[in-house]
Amino acid sequence: MAHRFRLGLVGAGPVVERYHLRAIRGVPEVQLVAVVDINEERACQFAQRQGIPLSTARLQDLFGKVDLAIVALPNGMHASITCELLSNGIHVLCEKPMARNVLECRAMIEASRRSAAQLCIGHNRRFRNNVSLAKQLMQKGILGEVTRIEAEEGSTADWPRSPAYFDPVQAGGGALIDVGIHSIDLIRWLVGEFRDTEYRGNGTATTVESEAELQFRIANGAEGKLLASRTRDLQQRIRITGSDGYLDIGLWSDNLRMRNNKGKAFQQLPHLDAYVSRRPPQDASFVLQLNNLVNAIRMEEKVLVDGFEGMAAVEVVTRAYGQSVPTVALPAGVSGCA
Repeated sequence: MAHRFRLGLVGAGPVVERYHLRAIRGVPEVQLVAVVDINEERACQFAQRQGIPLSTARLQDLFGKVDLAIVALPNGMHASITCELLSNGIHVLCEKPMARNVLECRAMIEASRRSAAQLCIGHNRRFRNNVSLAKQLMQKGILGEVTRIEAEEGSTADWPRSPAYFDPVQAGGGALIDVGIHSIDLIRWLVGEFRDTEYRGNGTATTVESEAELQFRIANGAEGKLLASRTRDLQQRIRITGSDGYLDIGLWSDNLRMRNNKGKAFQQLPHLDAYVSRRPPQDASFVLQLNNLVNAIRMEEKVLVDGFEGMAAVEVVTRAYGQSVPTVALPAGVSGCA
């Protein structure tokens, strides 16, 4: 086998165990050699369970020992940790959101530029099969002129999160920056840039929002609405409507439903379901995301979600928060507690 890249994990929380470990095992070009966590005992136990040679609480212990790192930490630590890794020549895959604000994102981009180390932002859903197919259909203009976008994601069930995710200063926000940013990234990629935004949420000076609603307009004038929640089970989909039909894109599944008003197939059918299915069902997006970074390090392709793409999604969120009107009523039954 060709040269294998030594990989270090920065953070040993649930998202690493649930998603990134599987991705690492699916990319033979990388070798997991180290794990760092602020809780040294947790890092040690994680390393023992996974057979990782090095566990430590010191980021500096990675320098010279890894070629790339996955940063899976609370939002407030993304920029400082990523910049330090990049400045030491270590390529980085940083979990979404890229950072809490645009200034932090710019610092990360500059650190990557100076060191020539690759920076990838973990918007993995661009690599999902149904989203990739939706991208191809959008490029072919199957919907005609886009007129409306609606996105919903939210659930009452989630993995345990540290207190940092619920602190406005450390997290930079709540449901919108943590959950809604997935849809923001996909809408930008599939349809176009956000132009106008109007936000409302139930955050306070001391708690992040658990409910967020973003009304927006994209560059071509089409209007849209995004709902993100940590307290309600929403539809987990993006619907893109155009002059010639619509696409329904599953956010938690590989569903892709479509209609085209001009297609012969739709003279008898209201819609068609296109499934890029696996047996058993499996989300390969994290594998494809890591493989994309490896290929970029080898200069065989470009990073799909680079620092500029990650920053653009954060910019939409922070611009929305700047227009916050916290006194606007939220859906009935929704509390103000995060």
